[in-house]
Amino acid sequence: MTAVVLASGSPSRRKILAGSGITAHVLVPEVDEAAVAAAHPRASVVELAALLAEAKGRAVIDRILGGADEIPGADDTAVLFASDSILELTGRPVGKPHTAEATRRVWEEMGGRSAALHTGHYVARLDRTGTGGRWELAAAVSEPATAVIHTARPTPEELDAYIATTEPFEVAGALTIDGYGGAFVTGIEGDHHTVIGLSLPVLRRLVTDLGVFWPSLWDIRR
Repeated sequence: MTAVVLASGSPSRRKILAGSGITAHVLVPEVDEAAVAAAHPRASVVELAALLAEAKGRAVIDRILGGADEIPGADDTAVLFASDSILELTGRPVGKPHTAEATRRVWEEMGGRSAALHTGHYVARLDRTGTGGRWELAAAVSEPATAVIHTARPTPEELDAYIATTEPFEVAGALTIDGYGGAFVTGIEGDHHTVIGLSLPVLRRLVTDLGVFWPSLWDIRR
């Protein structure tokens, strides 16, 4: 097996990996997303998603290489996955709304329309060195993925009920497809996993580019 680190606290991302046979060690990054965006004022929405994914991956890698965090197990190779998702609506980014009021504003504009959901992917390979078994960064690659989401327009009562669940507060674009919000999504163009937060085909391609056999990530002990 190859050890897998998920640089994200997202239950949905962890569930995607688990469903594909991958048990990931979760390390949550601490990144000031607003500061990253401010540092790249001319970045497109898809570029910003990629920049945030890389920032989150690098934050966790720095902790691992500095000894603040450890990757459990005896594997000599590990891959790290980091990602960030942003909805693009009428050409502008829509992140996590955090509040009921912001969620309502997003859905009042988005309902009955189509929007692009961009997910940036950052994948790094780490190898143990011979001296002291410390980890070193061997290589890293990145790739964004985009899916187009077609939504229904919730009735005012349905929107009130959806907001009351608080589910959309901490997800990109106030939108889920694997929860209460799935009933308001009428179609998806592209990999549906991109909307949830990780595109498995993209991850497999990037892992392979790093010289790692994708099935080596599967937890065959399950």
